[in-house]
Amino acid sequence: MSSANKRGFVRKVARMAALGAIVGALSSPSLASAGPAKGAEELSFDLPVQEFTLANGLRVYVVEDHSTPAFNLTLHYDVGARDEEKGRTGFAHLFEHMMFEGSTNVPPMGNLTYVQRVGGNNNAGTSWDSTVYYDNLPSQYLDLGLWLESDRLRSLEITDENFENQRSNVKEEKAMRMDNVPYAGAFMNFLSTAWAGSGYDHPPIGSLEDLDAATTADVQAFFDKYYTPNNVVMVIVGDVNVADVKSKVEKYFGDIKRGPERPPSPPTNIDRSKPLEVVTPDPLAQQAIYAIGWHTVGEKHPDRYALDLLGNILLVGDSARIPKILQDEKKLVAFAGGQHFSLAEAGLVFMQAMPLPTTKFDDIKAIVREEADKIQKKGISKKELEKAINAQLMGTVTTLATNQGRANAIASGVINHGDPRFVLTELQKYQEVTPKDIQRVAKEYLGPNWLTLEVQPGAGK
Repeated sequence: MSSANKRGFVRKVARMAALGAIVGALSSPSLASAGPAKGAEELSFDLPVQEFTLANGLRVYVVEDHSTPAFNLTLHYDVGARDEEKGRTGFAHLFEHMMFEGSTNVPPMGNLTYVQRVGGNNNAGTSWDSTVYYDNLPSQYLDLGLWLESDRLRSLEITDENFENQRSNVKEEKAMRMDNVPYAGAFMNFLSTAWAGSGYDHPPIGSLEDLDAATTADVQAFFDKYYTPNNVVMVIVGDVNVADVKSKVEKYFGDIKRGPERPPSPPTNIDRSKPLEVVTPDPLAQQAIYAIGWHTVGEKHPDRYALDLLGNILLVGDSARIPKILQDEKKLVAFAGGQHFSLAEAGLVFMQAMPLPTTKFDDIKAIVREEADKIQKKGISKKELEKAINAQLMGTVTTLATNQGRANAIASGVINHGDPRFVLTELQKYQEVTPKDIQRVAKEYLGPNWLTLEVQPGAGK
């Protein structure tokens, strides 16, 4: 698979760090009122999901949408970097590559070639929590998509040659996406340090030393443990018929044996009681970058919704409180931005800024601390909350506008919450957040034990 086309959070962080934000800021016009519990109904959202489960444990979710002659097929494997054993990091990401090395009936890179030949596209991505593969195809090629995905799940070619080939590709990708990108390595090392004591304490791309020490037998064991029909969620959205899908999924996947039960992910024991301050040189950087963050909560925690909106109010877009002060009013930075983001069991409210030449980090810290204190003491306005909720709603509209976006939302809902329609439940939960909720989470999470990173240009001592 071409490294240039890789998706995933690690590469997204690297790109956005170079551009000026660890994750892309979301801004949007007003869409709906912020009245309690009315968002989903007012927007008339629906996900008419139909589901079935094979005897081997494969869970399948289907949304028929005949508006365009195409469909998305997504397979969401419930394994990510956090599930890797110490000394064996990078395996989840390695399989993002290995799954394109061929299987019994498909040659190396055949999954890409066959899909592209009929006008489709496909790819994959790895995060700390999951590994996702997707195919976008014209509607008449459902058999092709299912056959390709079933063949590599049933009979992936895990050989010494293929392992060595993809191990080399991972090294090239790391060099291109992290080692030779300004700020990328510094940010990923910072996040790993912040999440020490958990499975999040290393980037998904893993350790090259660990991969060099691994054997083909180690790789096969990882595949046998996690790449099983009972550890994957399949979602098909688009111009398909549910009865036809059920028949064909049974045909292509029904005889694949159920695997062992998925082992539990390691506990998340992050020490949030102490501040973290990191100063690091970056020989590739031309400008300094400053970052400030706070530990928060994971995807399933009920405070996540208020924290998402708090992150929006403070950091997302030029009109958010902190970017507006730093860029427009004080003119201390070339840019500033960030947001709240959550993994399954960990989260951060996180901002970064590129200072102007005369700006000191202490100047930025003082403003960030002051704005956090203001919200803790005085709260926020109803207008700010409405704007943040509307931005969140607009993000959902954008997600649900495509077959692939709906498929990802459904798969994530199943994996994280056991609910394929959870993205719609989220809309109501955002609508239910009050200004008092925002003030409460600001007091609880934006305390003195913040995380700071100062990346300075140069090689250091």
